[in-house]
Amino acid sequence: MTGALPETYTAAMLATEAANRDHVAGFVALNGGSARLVEHTAALRLYLRVPHFLTEWITDPPLRARVARALALDIVAMKLLDDLMDDDTGLDRVELACLCLHLHLTALREMCALAEDARDVTDVLEDDFTTVCTGQIRVKSHRARTLDEWRDGASTYGAAFLGCYGALAALCGRASGSVGPARRFAEAFGTIITIADDLTDYDRHGERAGNLGHLVRTGAVPAEDVAALLRRLRADALDAVREQPAALGLEPVTQLYTADVLDRLLPLHAAP
Repeated sequence: MTGALPETYTAAMLATEAANRDHVAGFVALNGGSARLVEHTAALRLYLRVPHFLTEWITDPPLRARVARALALDIVAMKLLDDLMDDDTGLDRVELACLCLHLHLTALREMCALAEDARDVTDVLEDDFTTVCTGQIRVKSHRARTLDEWRDGASTYGAAFLGCYGALAALCGRASGSVGPARRFAEAFGTIITIADDLTDYDRHGERAGNLGHLVRTGAVPAEDVAALLRRLRADALDAVREQPAALGLEPVTQLYTADVLDRLLPLHAAP
């Protein structure tokens, strides 16, 4: 899904994704991961790509690449933790647990070394992952029945999760003036991605209870309300990238990903 992006932006984005893939998959292989886990990690395209978006506010290319690699290590660590909790990949759970922890600790060390003050990194992680972890516990035990309930849950495991890495990108890139817009973009964009994941997981993993696609299909949530939410999120993300300092390369990214959900995914669940 790159056709609507400028060619130069696509090339840079894919180069970041490839560098992150090689770095993370190489780490997994070097530290005991099986061939299946290495393959699984290398295939996590959006997880390896999203650091390119979050580091848009960093103007020094070598520093930006270092921050993107550190973010990718930790984002993939959290993905492996999610795989461990869901237990739906068929991957060895001991490998998932050990590599998740090892990736996270290595990423933490790298992010602390990059930031002007390591405490800024640990404070953001502690604050945001308190929200993420308590939110995950709540969501797993109380499944959403309305759009408001669904969005309340997504504000923890979607918005707060990616918002955390938006803030960390700015801190590790020593662009403290960009923490606010980077976080606001990431929170809105993270919720758009979460909507896309839920609509996709209806068929991919057969999710039903609390799944947004299921709520739309059963009439509990009108498709028009989801579309309206997507448009608000798009506006929020665009407002953030237009702030000073601006990161206008993310405008077509925001438009492309939102349009994909509005025009391709949501109609699959809406009533004819």
